[in-house]
Amino acid sequence: MLELPGVTTPGWFDVRRTVDRVPMPPSLAGKRCLDVGTWDGFWAFEMERRGATEVVAVDIEDQARWDWPPEMRVTGEVRDGLAVVNEFREDDPFEVARRALESRVERRDLSIYELSPDALGGTFDFVFLGDLLLHLRDPVGALAAVRSVVGGEAVIAETVDAIPSILRPRTPTARLEGRTRPWWWQPNRAGLLQMIRSAGFDVAEATGLYFLPLGPGHPRAKPGHLLRAAVRSPHGREELVMNVLGIPHVAARVRPIRPSGAEA
Repeated sequence: MLELPGVTTPGWFDVRRTVDRVPMPPSLAGKRCLDVGTWDGFWAFEMERRGATEVVAVDIEDQARWDWPPEMRVTGEVRDGLAVVNEFREDDPFEVARRALESRVERRDLSIYELSPDALGGTFDFVFLGDLLLHLRDPVGALAAVRSVVGGEAVIAETVDAIPSILRPRTPTARLEGRTRPWWWQPNRAGLLQMIRSAGFDVAEATGLYFLPLGPGHPRAKPGHLLRAAVRSPHGREELVMNVLGIPHVAARVRPIRPSGAEA
């Protein structure tokens, strides 16, 4: 959901209600910032609102290049409520919001795996990555690419598997999907932090579990269906939690590990 002049968009998720949980600096004045996997641009516009001098937002225009499981690569279908689209349009949410906000955010058609200082004209003082690792076959490789463009620090806010996060808080685990839903690895909190460290980051700060509420634009199942599904399968229990509480998340503020003697 985006707050635009005179209107609030009916987004799939109400990210506004989690802004205070994400350890983003209150001021980004004078900073060059990057939003990875921007989608409708919520965090890119938020960084601009916090005073960033320059904000670059990257995402992939061509659906054929999305790193979703092969069974999800069906143009024009809807799977688990997720519409598959082919390209950004002039009337897509990002473009509408950018015009309404008179924003100077620059959007680039670039995969997370393609991030590099050469591709983006150098590094960034601050990088935000949110709700993308779940959709990637190689999340650690993707995080390593992010690390290559972090000149200062980054915030990574991602979906985690709630129950293993509670039951096994110190043991890194991840559940592999990779079939009929647009998800690959679902780590618990410890697993997400392990992925981040494995990609060459130090974790300066990490939140506990919090939930990203669904927005009014998100498809919702009927209560009776949710209850029956919750009894039958783990997926059904996930759907019940998602509809009642939202999507479980953890956010971490991180810095790249630098070789001894290297400049910060």
